[in-house]
Amino acid sequence: MDVSSIAGAAALMQSSQSQQALSASMIKMNAESQSKIAEMIQKGAQSMPQPSQSSVSGFSTYA
Repeated sequence: MDVSSIAGAAALMQSSQSQQALSASMIKMNAESQSKIAEMIQKGAQSMPQPSQSSVSGFSTYA
């Protein structure tokens, strides 16, 4: 192999590694965002008032 072939292969490998690192970083950011959304949903669900068990004439979703 000549020098230009080796240099081209090295540049291609470096580009591939950079792309893999960028992809991994984007996956990590997406996971962190989903975790934050899940926390917000959980906090919202905990702060919602719970329905009372003693309501006799309540709203029916089976109508």
